Amino acid sequence: MTDWGIYGGSGFIGQHLAYSIISRNPEDKVHLLDIQSPEDAGWKAPLEQFLSTGRLSFLKTDVRDRAQLSSNARDFNVIVNLAAIHREPGHRPEEYFETNVTGAENVCHLADCISCSEIIFTSSIAVYGVHDREVDEHSVVEPKSPYGQSKYTAEKIHRKWAKKTAGRLVIIRPGVVFGPGENGNVTRLVREILRLGRPIRVSPDQPKAGIYIEELLEVIHWLREQPLQDEECLLVNGVSNENITFNAYGNVLQKIKEFEKRPLIVSEPMIRFTTTLMKPLGLVLPAGSKIHPERLAKLILANNVKPAELVAKEYPYSWPLHRALTHWLEKGL
Repeated sequence: MTDWGIYGGSGFIGQHLAYSIISRNPEDKVHLLDIQSPEDAGWKAPLEQFLSTGRLSFLKTDVRDRAQLSSNARDFNVIVNLAAIHREPGHRPEEYFETNVTGAENVCHLADCISCSEIIFTSSIAVYGVHDREVDEHSVVEPKSPYGQSKYTAEKIHRKWAKKTAGRLVIIRPGVVFGPGENGNVTRLVREILRLGRPIRVSPDQPKAGIYIEELLEVIHWLREQPLQDEECLLVNGVSNENITFNAYGNVLQKIKEFEKRPLIVSEPMIRFTTTLMKPLGLVLPAGSKIHPERLAKLILANNVKPAELVAKEYPYSWPLHRALTHWLEKGL
């Protein structure tokens, strides 16, 4: 039996990971530790049934509060650190460091205190910064945003823990993770394509490294079975080996839904002109607005991150985009 402590467990990835653990291992127990309860965050996976069985628990926990982490801890065999402030735009620069860096320090300290020898940490491809070339795990890390900088600092904190304790550390840098309950940019794009009944395409098309939630879960479980050898940790980009671009979503949905309407094409100059006009609105629009100029500007940014390490280790990818979107539509957006 394994006791899992998932910090940031009420979020999209955390809830899906909890469900996959409970489904795979009938003896395992999962503890969700988060500043927000799963009910308040919204159920992303069918976990309610396990709350009464003792296999799932929730403890309200702020990773910034070391004393609270200590009082809510159990004898975890595995700690998964998902806790982070990540929305961009949406927070003051210092907020990313207050949660992402302080949280990493506190989680690693807790692992020492309870003698937990295994941590799984989700970083981000934001550590590579904005780039116009293909990058992988061997590329130079150049985080430009406070979010990316805080995540890279958190990586180094976890590495220091692994080196000091000889603990097992897995660092995953996910791309855009999409699937049931995501409610982010990919969900908005898919819903808009379905509403219009035709693909939406940007010109020129841009790579958008991403991964379906079910594939990411497979990666997490698979990595736990891989040897560390002489490395202090396993570091992988959590992205698909398929060439996912912005237009790929519409192209695949076109095949699934057999749209009759011609694609709606949006050009790069049009997006640049629109974001320039809307820039003053960025000061008053809520960060989560789908028409926030900083969010619109991301449409034309390349995000060409490759999973070199997963490919080299022969990870058996099983969720191509067509299968992923078909499964997602069956589960419901």
